[in-house]
Amino acid sequence: MLPEYLMQVARQVKSALVQHDQRLVLAESCTGGLVATLMTSIPGISEHFCGSAVVYRWDTKMKWLGVQQETLDKYTDVSIETAREMAMGVLKQTPEATLSASITGHLGPDAPAYQDGVICIGLARIGREVARSESELIQAESYQCDELLTRLDLGAKTDLHWTRRQQRQFAAAHQLLNLISATAEP
Repeated sequence: MLPEYLMQVARQVKSALVQHDQRLVLAESCTGGLVATLMTSIPGISEHFCGSAVVYRWDTKMKWLGVQQETLDKYTDVSIETAREMAMGVLKQTPEATLSASITGHLGPDAPAYQDGVICIGLARIGREVARSESELIQAESYQCDELLTRLDLGAKTDLHWTRRQQRQFAAAHQLLNLISATAEP
């Protein structure tokens, strides 16, 4: 069963999408489709949710979304640069979408210390001013899941049976959904 606090923020995303007539598409790596699962658990979301590409490996990111090999070689998949290319790529691949969000990161275990618990999120949208076919990057930032857990007090809201990795996935999904909700307005 999905935590209620995640369902609550997913419903907020749906409300924002409906209110601003947006259609969302996702590119998920470290969350493995969790955000899509949350969104598709909401009745009536099909008018505003296009789908999610779960792109866990480098080759999939490159072939499905057009992430550049050079980007991955230089910055790895745990980078703002990769999140940016994922968001732009999934939006390009989904003509009916008006808004995209991507997430990539390393939630452990066995992560290098500098990547442990780090997530990178990208948001993009179709430009409404000039030509509808042109997309624009809204935001690309990185976050530390353990800080998100502490700051948002998500740890207190998760049952003890969830692993550290699962708690980090919940924090990552929560952060992504909050950012989508805040940027759904055109």
